[in-house]
Formats: sequence, structure tokens, C-alpha cells
Amino acid sequence: MFPLFMTEQKTTILFDFDGTLAETMMLIHDVFNRLSGVYGYRQLPEEDIEAVRHLTMREFIDHCGIPLWKVPVIAIHARRLMHSQMAQVLPPKGLVDALTKIHESGNYLMDILTSNRRKNVLKFLSQHRINWFDEIESTHSVLSKKRRVEKYIRQKGLDPAHLFYVGDTTIDVESARHAGARTVAVSWGLNTAEALARANPDHLVDDPRQLLDIFPAL
Repeated sequence: MFPLFMTEQKTTILFDFDGTLAETMMLIHDVFNRLSGVYGYRQLPEEDIEAVRHLTMREFIDHCGIPLWKVPVIAIHARRLMHSQMAQVLPPKGLVDALTKIHESGNYLMDILTSNRRKNVLKFLSQHRINWFDEIESTHSVLSKKRRVEKYIRQKGLDPAHLFYVGDTTIDVESARHAGARTVAVSWGLNTAEALARANPDHLVDDPRQLLDIFPAL
């Protein structure tokens, strides 16, 4: 009889895209204001951006006077408009170096789960010669990613304890936590550190280099 060997499952890191891997906030702001006349909601002045970063997504939607039923339609239209301007989008300073070290360690699997279009993500990754990610998963849901994270866990056959979701919004944190995954919130994206802290992430980081403290590249 042959002995059975248990293989330790690698830690999987699932990344959000907008605001986490890509500095798309100002592009989203521009597209959001361009669509206000089409869908009948209030524009967001640039000087108000910092204030609304403290709001949850539902609070922001209410602040701008957007009926919930319009949110998916607006999101689909916005994703299409973003594609032509993706060449202007940069990764946060220091992120490429940090994630290259994490990837090259060989200790982690790295994928993307985003509410943006896969086509937009691929354009960004190609432009910046980023090839660490095995898969890019896309979801149409804007207000919760819980079911999509759960589906990812099932498809991969993962123990949720070995999965980290890295994102920049309270939705990212809450969705991943409710799906059983561990959470890393980054404060350089849509929500502020204070707003993210209220969502109780397992880790909260303010600089991309701090990811190496959570995922040592040894």
C-alpha cells in the first residue's frame, strides 16, 4: 500500500482591480459625471471627491440621487466608456515592485476579481507588462461580490482560510469576509482608511510595500 502525502495548499491572493491595482478613481469620476445627464443623477464636483471617499457605496448612491435599479445599467455603460482611456491609467506607486516580489517568491497564486470589464483589465496589464495573474474573473455586481467570491472558492476547491481578497472598498471587505475569505483593505483607492476600518478587515495597509509584511517574499 502506497503512503498518502498531504500537500499544503498555496495561499491564493485575489485582487480587486479599480483603485487597488489601477489608479482609476479620476477616470471613473470623469465617466460618472459624463453619464449624469443620461441617467438623471447629480454630478460630483471634484472638490467633493475626498468627502465621498468616507461613504459606503450605498451611501454614495443615495448622496448622488441614483435609484438602485439604475446602478447596474450605469456600471455597464461606464465600463464601456473607460476602455478608450485605459492607456492613461497607472498602477499605484510601488505596487508593481511589491507584487513582483510576491509573485517571484513562488509562494502564492494570484488572480483578479473585478467589477470592471475583463477587456479593460487586460489592456491595462498589457500596457504595464504585468503578467503575474493566472486568471481574471469579472462580475457585473456592483453592490456585493460575495456570491462571486464564493463561486471562485468552489471552482478552485479552496479552503477559504488560504484565500485573501485585496480591495479598496468596504464592499470588497464585507463581500470577502462573508464568503469566508480573509481580507486586506488598501487605503489608496476609493474608500479612506477610516471607512475601511469600520468594515473590520483582517489587514489595513496604507502603502503597497506593506503588502510584503502580509505576504512575505522569502
